[in-house]
Amino acid sequence: MTDRPIVVGLTATFIGLTALLAVGGVVVHPVLLFVAIPFGAAAYLLSLHARGRLDDRIRSRTVSRAATRQRERERRARDRTRRNRTDAFGADARGTERGRPGGTSAAGRRRAGAAGGGDRMGLEAAYRTLGVDPDADEETIKRAYRERAKSLHPDAESGDEEAFKKLTRAYDRLTKR
Repeated sequence: MTDRPIVVGLTATFIGLTALLAVGGVVVHPVLLFVAIPFGAAAYLLSLHARGRLDDRIRSRTVSRAATRQRERERRARDRTRRNRTDAFGADARGTERGRPGGTSAAGRRRAGAAGGGDRMGLEAAYRTLGVDPDADEETIKRAYRERAKSLHPDAESGDEEAFKKLTRAYDRLTKR
């Protein structure tokens, strides 16, 4: 439908109306300038259509937006897959334990083992350590941790450093799912 006389005629008409309204807006009343804006936009779109470029622009923008949305969906799916791919010990797909700089690589396990924190805790053990049910909500878990931490903290009279570390690992395991 390029170079059809009716489209070219409408384009010329809208360009003329835009010019007339713009001049009227300067000479008579500034409100006419705002009225000229839609006529100018219509003239622009008709000129694109008359030259055959409107379809090309719409098609290219639609394709690029669809491709962008598809890439974004794929990125979100990859992120969800990475977050969901954790083993029973809290290690993610890259082999690093969440929230731990040493990770679960062989070197990280050796460092953790040398430091005395080498046991990786599963969900069941974490619930047992905190003394809560598996269907406990986050507030209950937090309350149980605080109560046990008061008695096990190394600065307390009956404090046990190893038991406190185990309690902290259990709390981290249950709150960072």
